[in-house]
This record gives sequence, structure tokens and C-alpha cells, in this order.
Amino acid sequence: MIRFNKYEHKKILIFISDFIRKISKGDRLASISNRVGSLIQREAKNKKKKITVLDFGCGSMEISKKIQHKKFIKKIIGLDVFDGNYKYKKLQYFKYKNFNNLKKFKSDVVILVDVLHHMGVDKSYLVLKKLSQNSNAIIIKDHFEHGFFSRQLLRFVDFYANFAYGVTIPKKYFDISSWKKTVKKTKLKENYFENNFQQHVGLFNFILHKKHHFISVLKK
Repeated sequence: MIRFNKYEHKKILIFISDFIRKISKGDRLASISNRVGSLIQREAKNKKKKITVLDFGCGSMEISKKIQHKKFIKKIIGLDVFDGNYKYKKLQYFKYKNFNNLKKFKSDVVILVDVLHHMGVDKSYLVLKKLSQNSNAIIIKDHFEHGFFSRQLLRFVDFYANFAYGVTIPKKYFDISSWKKTVKKTKLKENYFENNFQQHVGLFNFILHKKHHFISVLKK
């Protein structure tokens, strides 16, 4: 979740949202950080070294905070569009204005957790191509829609998760076909794909079933 400084007056809304997630077992951070961490570890084993990670669209770096202590992590660079001040041993945060700023943020792995659909499904391949210029692998966690009702459900959940932070809600999401076309346009190889990723348990999984979540790893 993205905690923009200018939305600090909405802290009560954030508290209510987080409380509902907690009592309904809707915390996605543990499941996502575990899977993303394991995929980063695989890259570290292949390279036989500690990994530098770029957390693109990092928000308040909640995922990065959970994986920063892993032995295979050298450092994590967080990039987003708001003013932030996160001080941790292995974490660095930077505000960026456009893709021309990315050249100085080279990494072994880029992670995009529920970010890509906010940047536009049809133009997302451009984002991925740009990120691949300064990294060897990109780990994406995002959503699949399954028809009109499914799309509106995703939009509602996106609104619920982000209404306190001022994040733009997309008009559509990926489906299997559009994702395959996106990968093809990037000219990258899909090294790993996991459909039906179990993000939530309990009530939240009933509301937003695992069929709406996928994970992909793209490599040069």
C-alpha cells in the first residue's frame, strides 16, 4: 500500500482498512513476500552472489521490509513518485520523475507488486522494456480479470485498498491473452509463470479468489 505524505489526514481510514484486513485474514504481505523472496533467492543461487533489488512502485516498501533481512539480499532500492524518508540498513528510497531517471538504478532483479496495471495494461510492455535495460530479471505480481463482473470486482477491491492513498484505479486489467501479448512485445523470456496464486486466505480469498492473481518472471 502506498502511503503518500499528503494523505496523512486519512490515517483513520488507513487504520480501519488495515484492521478489517487483519480480522478477516486479508493480509497479503506474508504470502507475496514469501513467494517473491523465494524467486529472488533463485536468482541469487544462479548468480552465486547477493542480489541488488529494485522495488519499482514500492509505496511504503512493506514487501521490501519483509525480505531485506534475507542473507541473499545485498540491498533494495525503492522507487516511487512521492516524497519519502525510509532509513533501514539495506533499504534506500528515491523519488523519480520519469523513466530517464532509471539509468542510475541498476539492479539484478526488479520487483513490481500490483503496480503494472496502474500504469496501463496496453502500455505496460514499454515499462517492462525500460526496466529490463538496467536489470537481468523482472518479477511481476499482478491481477487477471475474467470478464466484466470480475473486472468490476477488481476495481472495487483496488478502490478499497487504495482510496486512502490517492492511487488511480485502472479501467481494465490483464487477462491471459493480453498478458501473453505483453510478454511478446517486451521481447523478454518468461522464465517462470504461476497462475492462481494464493494471495489471501479466509474471507478475502472468498471475495477475491486466487484466480485473480498471477506471478511472472521475465528475463533477457
